[in-house]
Amino acid sequence: MSATWTQSVGLRRGCTLLGVLALLGCASASFRRGVFDDGVVRYRVGDVGTDFRPIEVSDNDLAWHSPRLGTIGINATCTEYEDVPETALVNHLLFGTAERSFRVEETVMLDGRGARHVIVDLELDGVPVTVELYLVKKDGCVYDLTHTASRANFEAGRPVFDSFAHGFHVLSTHLPK
Repeated sequence: MSATWTQSVGLRRGCTLLGVLALLGCASASFRRGVFDDGVVRYRVGDVGTDFRPIEVSDNDLAWHSPRLGTIGINATCTEYEDVPETALVNHLLFGTAERSFRVEETVMLDGRGARHVIVDLELDGVPVTVELYLVKKDGCVYDLTHTASRANFEAGRPVFDSFAHGFHVLSTHLPK
């Protein structure tokens, strides 16, 4: 074997390793200074204050919980997404709940786009709760922002959620081709 061939193989392996490390770096999500970035979407959210603590919730990019004020979360769906009406997407988010009574059903502006906004009293596993959510379609993705709380504490958490939701802004989207 020649020295050139050995150097070439070593260079290819090194480049392959760097490529793998770069992909792994892109696969991890980060949240710093109010900005979430997972390599596909990058967005900003408003502050949730000191009453809320970060938690892990499946099917959410980010989530926070306060024993007194409830849970706030956000998720972006950019793959396996079909352009379906917002009402159908809201119903999908409320799947598994019962006794739904909508307080608010409207379209509002959020991040320069029409967003579906609902507040609904419902039962989740037999527990009465209130859910407020915004659903936004933007740049090939669907973003859902939610606040879930006991009915007794829901109103107390609304100002925090309002600030969180109105601080939402998509910074970039890099969809796989």
